Amino acid sequence: MKYLFLFLLPLSFLTTSCLEDENAFTVEASPVKADILMVSDPADETVVYQGTFTELDKAGILDHNVGIVASPVSNLEISVTDQEQNLLESIVTDTDGRATFSVPAASLTGVTRLEWAGTYNGQAFRILKNL
Repeated sequence: MKYLFLFLLPLSFLTTSCLEDENAFTVEASPVKADILMVSDPADETVVYQGTFTELDKAGILDHNVGIVASPVSNLEISVTDQEQNLLESIVTDTDGRATFSVPAASLTGVTRLEWAGTYNGQAFRILKNL
């Protein structure tokens, strides 16, 4: 009987869970796709990044004649921050879905990551770009 208890005790720990709702989170896909490229040399006095933001329509994903359609997102307001959430600049996309972030190289001292954040169709998104 004593050995049966020692056998069942570890099994009871495996069958119970301690998951609390406040510790759980869900990951959702970004509502926009971003291609962010550096368009100037960091050795210059000014660092320039260009981001192209598109919305992906996956309705025709199973039809080889249609596929995934990428539409540019215009007039999208984007906040560019560093890894510590310090706002570097707010930019807006043009009709082609492009936005340019230009900053003096000296102001990026100590910055290791840029975060491009905004809201599209009521859904917030954040896109990370390591330097």
